[in-house]
Amino acid sequence: MRAIIITDSHEDMTHLRHMLASIVNNVEVTEYDPTQMGQPAPGFDWSVYNLMLIKDRIGGSESGLAWIAMFSLHGKLPPTILIADESDTFIEGKLEEMDRARLMSRSELNAEALSKILEDLEVTTVPQDTAQTFANMAFEHDSEIVSRLAGTTNDGYKFVRLIGQGAQSRVYLAERIDDQQTIVLKVLDLTAIDDDSAVKRFAREADLIAEIDSPYVIKFYDHGFTPSFGYIAVEFFSRGDLKQRIEYGIDPQTAVLYALNIAYGLKSIHELGIIHRDLKPGNIMFRADESVALADFGISKHMNDSWNLTKTGAVIGTLSYLSPEQGLGKQIDARTDIYALGMVLFEMLTGEKAFHATSPGALVYQHLYADIPLLPDPHTRYQKVIAKTLAKDPDDRYANADELIAALQPLCE
Repeated sequence: MRAIIITDSHEDMTHLRHMLASIVNNVEVTEYDPTQMGQPAPGFDWSVYNLMLIKDRIGGSESGLAWIAMFSLHGKLPPTILIADESDTFIEGKLEEMDRARLMSRSELNAEALSKILEDLEVTTVPQDTAQTFANMAFEHDSEIVSRLAGTTNDGYKFVRLIGQGAQSRVYLAERIDDQQTIVLKVLDLTAIDDDSAVKRFAREADLIAEIDSPYVIKFYDHGFTPSFGYIAVEFFSRGDLKQRIEYGIDPQTAVLYALNIAYGLKSIHELGIIHRDLKPGNIMFRADESVALADFGISKHMNDSWNLTKTGAVIGTLSYLSPEQGLGKQIDARTDIYALGMVLFEMLTGEKAFHATSPGALVYQHLYADIPLLPDPHTRYQKVIAKTLAKDPDDRYANADELIAALQPLCE
């Protein structure tokens, strides 16, 4: 069985995943953090899943119930459980009006209660052979997509497992057939796309990554198009991302060392005229040797790029790491990535995001007008770097990655 858990809480994610594993045979869980990945787009493929669990408050402000209602407008949802802090008769009534959706309060959330609700939603603990049938069906579907690429790409690929999906794309862990190299394969389904700007963005992402040759940036292997699919093959990171490490805590010296490595990555792309535009912990990856690399160039662009692939004045990027100029929809340059790195460094040092708000608009307002956040006493030696990276006016920030590297290097000694 496949389940998707939508929550921004690492603790909730772990608890729900373990609880499902204890009562459901062969469950495969997709962990979806909305603060890192945004809201699932209208083309999101819900048919992949047999169950959805979603938190009642998304990012502390948005309604999980509203998200469910919105998702249901774009396709049939799997059986759904909304996890709330407490019972709510209004929410409960609204969910009962939907097809196979239920409310669970945290106080009643245990394996026995969850098992009963799964039974009520007709997704009870599945016998081993039936669960394997579901798993085989999903495996065959995704394996068939990858196998269709094998005869048309420069390097053939063998399916390992699905590790993520977007509105039109799916991301696979795969193996390159000729040398058994483990890679990540991002596949765009051309048959599901109405707007050719999505294809242009996909091609642009591949072109950008192909330009970069740096140990501080994700390795590019191959890309191309077939009549049905576009694909990008890049390296697989066995040690996860920075977001996971922040959740468990990072000591100050390690945090500054990570920031220095990220700055070297920014230097590499900025020298090619590329702005990342979405630097955040979830896009900073670790290899088996613990080296750091920047990843996910899906909304990156050349500073002299004339492609009009986003709406004029649109806010592009993840709100918690958004530069003031991004928040205003203004022209940006490399200094917007330096601002984002300042936000990431603050989060590494404190374990908390620099700004918190009850709505997206209020969060953007803080980036624009709130005072520069102050580090707690044990970390005040790093405040000068935080203040300069997070300056509201780009002219008051480090002018480039080289200046930031020069400021960080003494702090690593």
